[in-house]
Amino acid sequence: MNLEKILKYIIWAGLIGICFIPLIVKSNYFFPFIVPKTLAFKVIVEIIFLAFLGLAVIKKEYRLKLNLVLVLFFLYIVTVFLSSIAAGSFYFSFWSNNERSEGLLLLLHLFLFLIVLSGFLRRIKDWLITFEAFFASGLLVSLFGLGQYLNLDWILESAGGSRIASTIGNAGYVAGYLIFNIFFGLLLFFFRKNRYLRLYYILGIILQIFIVLNTLSRGGILALAFSLTGFVGYLVFSYLKSNKLVRNTGIIILLLIVFFAGLVFFNKQANWVKNNPVLNRIVSISTSATTAQNRLMTWQSAYQGFKEKPFLGYGYENFYQVFDKYFNPKIYRHAGSVVWFDRAHNIIFDRLITGGLIGLLLYLSLLFIPLIYLWKYFWKNKTASGYLIPVIFSLVMLAYFIQNLFIFEALVTYIPLFLVLGFLSQFSPTWGKKISQSKKPYLVLLTIGIIIFLPILFSFNIKPASANKGLIDAMIKVQTQKYQEAYDQFVNVIDKNTANNQEYRQHFAEFVTGLINKEDLDQAWINQAIIRAEQGFDKQIEEKPLNTRNYLMFMRFLNKAYQFNIERLNKSLALAERAVQLSPARPQIYYESGYSQIYLGKYYQSLGQTEKAEELFSQSITNMQKAIDLNDQVPESYINMVMVLFTVGRSEQIQFYLDKMDELGLNYHSEGVLNRMVNSAIRAGEYQWTLKIHQELTELVPEKPDYWIDLALSYAYLGQKEKAVETAEKVKSFGGEYAEQADLFIQDVLAEKYGE
Repeated sequence: MNLEKILKYIIWAGLIGICFIPLIVKSNYFFPFIVPKTLAFKVIVEIIFLAFLGLAVIKKEYRLKLNLVLVLFFLYIVTVFLSSIAAGSFYFSFWSNNERSEGLLLLLHLFLFLIVLSGFLRRIKDWLITFEAFFASGLLVSLFGLGQYLNLDWILESAGGSRIASTIGNAGYVAGYLIFNIFFGLLLFFFRKNRYLRLYYILGIILQIFIVLNTLSRGGILALAFSLTGFVGYLVFSYLKSNKLVRNTGIIILLLIVFFAGLVFFNKQANWVKNNPVLNRIVSISTSATTAQNRLMTWQSAYQGFKEKPFLGYGYENFYQVFDKYFNPKIYRHAGSVVWFDRAHNIIFDRLITGGLIGLLLYLSLLFIPLIYLWKYFWKNKTASGYLIPVIFSLVMLAYFIQNLFIFEALVTYIPLFLVLGFLSQFSPTWGKKISQSKKPYLVLLTIGIIIFLPILFSFNIKPASANKGLIDAMIKVQTQKYQEAYDQFVNVIDKNTANNQEYRQHFAEFVTGLINKEDLDQAWINQAIIRAEQGFDKQIEEKPLNTRNYLMFMRFLNKAYQFNIERLNKSLALAERAVQLSPARPQIYYESGYSQIYLGKYYQSLGQTEKAEELFSQSITNMQKAIDLNDQVPESYINMVMVLFTVGRSEQIQFYLDKMDELGLNYHSEGVLNRMVNSAIRAGEYQWTLKIHQELTELVPEKPDYWIDLALSYAYLGQKEKAVETAEKVKSFGGEYAEQADLFIQDVLAEKYGE
């Protein structure tokens, strides 16, 4: 076998391998649905690019022509590189993080991928083979999704809960990925004449449409609905218009689609709509929904940031700066709200932030201008297929754009997107033929590539993969309570000094925080672990000084670890000053400041410095009030205020905040919330309040004896002996040890061992 064939086999194997990357899931990786896929993609691209350079050296026909698609994407990369350099955080713009695994590094690999696609796949036959491989991969992804839909125990469980996430791990990405595949299947159906293959495509397309619907991804469903309706319209009124049966059938189908859509929306409250997850998901689209509101507020933040840097934006992976600065406190509704966004979830605003107007225009040009040349080619060169190809690729690009108005890209959608762009490059204008057809540039690039291949393979793939897997090993050791081994493993991961250390240090700090209250462990060792974690946070701030999350996480850590060094509370308050400058509307910053002031005030109180303590207590209350003022619809803010008021001995102010919550319809009458408040009341010795809250708890959860016991104790401490005895009699009804304890308690009450 000669060298040319070997290189071709390598490239074909790599291209087909890339088509099947969406199937890769590795549980021994942190972010198992994302990181292994990205690592595989980068390694394959690096190999096939070298093979392509080798092929271009020995075969002139494979020397790349400089086409419009390559030029536009290259200019886009240059723009976001410049933007990222100007932003001052180029390192993280380049490397990204585990969760996204994107950054400038992935863009460079996508560019190399595009070069190979443009230069290697020259014939329609080659492209059809590639689309065949991708369609087969999508079919397997859909079969995994079908298994999840059918709740098959032996199939990988969906990471999206009731929404199908298949091997991709995110229902929205499954929809976006399969939309490309559905249109590739349609293309293959019309180009392959074998009836059995056509049946395979049709069944595969139907399955994939079913899976897209059951991802319950509204953006994906709408994108598919618009694009497929457009395709049916093209078949009816153009491609198959000469066949009256097909045309009339198609018209009926279109009318039925419109009729059914109207029927669904006009009957959105009907049980047959509400009980169908897909239909209910579609009709529940509303600007008043929480998800929609979050999107709108995020876009508002992005727009404010765009106005500050309109031309080049903030660079890659820097959306957090804009989001923090213009954080809308209405996004924070309760303690479980998602309040950290690193993407705008909108293709327009994401590109405006990463590359400004220049980047946005270049990216949109990349998506749509090549389509113009595709249409021009088929307009001038009539083919048997008519306008089928430009219609299919125009609609799939339209669907991609529509869906990405509500989500952002990932590798699994980038791969088919660049397959489309690579195909479109075949019809785009080309320049610099003399330069691009010269052997010398390819020989130079190949030589450089061979020299740096192993260092790049190690730096870009092997070392980050090792650190990533090491983190999982550390987490497993934590779960098995092998704390010393876990500590050593965390340190080993961090000492690898990879670009993802920001994530690894945070997980290490969470591990150390969990050690603080473990009295059975060596306290000196815990103290050393705390010092190491604190040094890690210092490094976090040094590396990303504009990241509010680093400051807030550091403050939370210090508020847990201050018992080993009281000065950590002063450090927390200093961090809060900077955090407020970066994100003045985040309630959590004021919470943590308030906690620091409470703990510090208690310390000064223990030293007898009452005036200093009271000053800090007042500052804590002020911070909690600031959080309430930012958004008075958040129960958590009021609950924090109540707990602070108990702690500082100002319980006379508590009823005002409880009444305010009742007035605003904020429900705090739940077991978990009442427990948090009553524990603060107990620690403060506020028995009038422990009585009141335990009365409500016994009404709310009468079957729990502990609440009745605490209610009886409250009566006893308040000197209400008869009520205490009466309540103790209720405790006796639970039988067993409760009856014995209740008798002893009654004896103590009658002996007046309790008192207010």
